[in-house]
Amino acid sequence: MKQSEARALILQQWDDWILNQTIDPGGPTGKDSLRFFYELQDDGSPLLDFQSRGQDKWRIIHGWLLSAERLSDHWFTPMGRIIPTRKVRAARVKSTAKV
Repeated sequence: MKQSEARALILQQWDDWILNQTIDPGGPTGKDSLRFFYELQDDGSPLLDFQSRGQDKWRIIHGWLLSAERLSDHWFTPMGRIIPTRKVRAARVKSTAKV
């Protein structure tokens, strides 16, 4: 499968998957994308059968989710402070966190 085909299908799968997850108030992060990837991997999903040209498939998928604004990625500084690098489009994410 070509990356362009896989990208569209994975974004669609992510949109379905994220609706059933408990997400931090700041939105889904790289940790969530890693969980998503591991679930695809554990299920033996054919969505992971795309050409990676030797690159790490999780990094590719993570990049797709970032560029499609599906993630709110945070990076931690050595002092433990969080630096937000991207915000999520609110229309794409529904939080199922219980208040």
